[in-house]
Amino acid sequence: MARRREDRWQPPEHPEVERPRAYSLSEDARGPDVCHAVTPVPVWAWIQFPSFHVRVKAFAKSWTRDAVLVEWAQFGQQANAWVWRSAVKHRTLRADVSRRSPENAPH
Repeated sequence: MARRREDRWQPPEHPEVERPRAYSLSEDARGPDVCHAVTPVPVWAWIQFPSFHVRVKAFAKSWTRDAVLVEWAQFGQQANAWVWRSAVKHRTLRADVSRRSPENAPH
């Protein structure tokens, strides 16, 4: 009969540490008339957490006159938050850059 090995790796028994959640603007702050993107737009976005800020590669999913709903990968999971419009800048995906040719470059 086989014996149980005592030195076999086992997952830790302590609970997973809760990850910080990003701040998201309230409905009053972001304003009315939400526009939803048919195809999410690639953006750089500054995300605010309780103790730090971080710039992430994200996608703009919706927006208003004052705010943008961005979605990004955080700790291996999907996250989203409403941020001020000034915290978001457009970015180009690598596939889009490779499709450019010298004759299409700006002069």
